[in-house]
Amino acid sequence: MLPTPARLERLTRLSRVMEVVTLVGMVLIGILTALMFIIPEWTRNLVLAKLGEAGATLPITVEGRLIAGLITAVPLAVLLYGLWTVRRLFQEFARGRVLTTEAARCLQTFAVTVLAQAPLSPLAGAAISLALTLTAQPGPKTVMLGISTNDYLALIIGGVLLAVATVMREAARLAEENASFV
Repeated sequence: MLPTPARLERLTRLSRVMEVVTLVGMVLIGILTALMFIIPEWTRNLVLAKLGEAGATLPITVEGRLIAGLITAVPLAVLLYGLWTVRRLFQEFARGRVLTTEAARCLQTFAVTVLAQAPLSPLAGAAISLALTLTAQPGPKTVMLGISTNDYLALIIGGVLLAVATVMREAARLAEENASFV
């Protein structure tokens, strides 16, 4: 069942706002992530956030920051791609195309990127810890793996979104099929 005109108008307004919010978020995430590896104190804060107190003793060299930035680029690219597709979903909704296969595909792609963040985040943290110890002075090398409730939530939310996208895709197919009978 399609939304009433009043509900569709509210969805259109919300979707237009979310298009802008998503775009601004993508730009800020890109800029702040780059700054995180340019400014040593920000890199230290990232390491502490990812690895906790265990990361407090890791020396952060220029080479370490460069490698950590390259490692972070992988989950960052997945995140930005997910935000790009959810922005396209909001564009579909803003145009009044709510129950379409394109909207379902955008939601499905976003769901997969959210699911992918669950293992990517801890793996990136482990790779960053290894990169920082490898580029540091001689001594013991360390790999730290940190798993948080955010990683678990990404897994659950991604799974829910994927299930909803699958249902939405089937509903869109049925709606298109029914429209062809008329």
